[in-house]
Amino acid sequence: MTTADALVIGGGVIGVSVAHHLLERRPRLRVILLEREDQVGTGATSKATGGVRHQFSTEANIRLTLLSYPYFADARERLGRPVDFVAHGYLFVTGDPATLAASVRSVELQRSLGVRSRVLAPDEMRPLLPALVTADLLGGTYCGDDGSADPHGLLQAFLALARDRGLDVRTSEGVTGIVKTGARVTGARTVRGEYAAPVVVDCAGPHADEIGALAGVGIPSRPYKRQVLVTEPLPQLPGVFPLIVDLDTGWYVHRQGASAVLMGGTDKDRQPGHDTTVDWDAFDLVFRAAARRVPPLAEARVMRAYAGVRDLTPDYHGILDQAAEAPGFYVACGFSGHGFMHAPAIGRLMAELVLDGHAGSMDIAPLSLARFAGGTARPEANMF
Repeated sequence: MTTADALVIGGGVIGVSVAHHLLERRPRLRVILLEREDQVGTGATSKATGGVRHQFSTEANIRLTLLSYPYFADARERLGRPVDFVAHGYLFVTGDPATLAASVRSVELQRSLGVRSRVLAPDEMRPLLPALVTADLLGGTYCGDDGSADPHGLLQAFLALARDRGLDVRTSEGVTGIVKTGARVTGARTVRGEYAAPVVVDCAGPHADEIGALAGVGIPSRPYKRQVLVTEPLPQLPGVFPLIVDLDTGWYVHRQGASAVLMGGTDKDRQPGHDTTVDWDAFDLVFRAAARRVPPLAEARVMRAYAGVRDLTPDYHGILDQAAEAPGFYVACGFSGHGFMHAPAIGRLMAELVLDGHAGSMDIAPLSLARFAGGTARPEANMF
């Protein structure tokens, strides 16, 4: 049996961030990261599109971005290397009066927390992307500090720092059981052996509910497929433009550097499962939405498509908690497609929860497991 001070299950960007922040706080800890695949970062993180935004409708999600943002904007100083962050802005648009009213309320909340977002009239959107069709829009919201970064780069930055402090990474170590002494969790079993530790952190992303079940903990987070269409950039479009989200259809477009344009968003929450087979027929809706909102994109040449899996909760907020029914078992999952952008904050908050017994950087009560049974869950409205 191998012993450790903490086991982190899941080698995606969240698990690696948790490991890094634990060791940053206490470098002498023995932390072991268990990853089911043969390499870290090859699961959900490998399919992340890299968005980083402040424009959420709830304080909890906004604060997670505020805590995480310096790791992107000041990556070289904080992490020792860049993560290719570009602040190209996010532009949310709508032609629906109720959606616009809700968006205005979201901006008021964002600004009260120090976010530099604003409401735009249709005429104010055109300079951001002249090809954008605005005739049927009532308005939208924009934050120029929003942007995108490289998920692989962030994971590798956290991983290098954690390994320098002694992180033990065990790949091809799928977890098959959680060891308990009475109610308390005291370790984990894998396909290769058994580990003893007083702290087990479930960062298994789309598989986190399965790990929770091994500990006797119900985690209301489920895996959902998410498809992305990759096209060649068009000469009619500028080299940099905001990530645009049509809130009425869920469609989005995102320029990825100079080499590609990403589109998707019309397939949200279809059916739970881990299947990542690309459904090409589903992209018909993507092209229809593109033709309506940014007509040149309807003629873009498709280079490829891929599908990933994200873990969604009923209120589209993550779970960051210690399970009351299984002391020693901690949960960091269900971040509903925002795990990459919030990974720095998640790691910091989980380290505080494990080492201090509470999170000091922000109030994580809205991210508790108990909120689902207690009826205190408030859905995130800005989803696509």
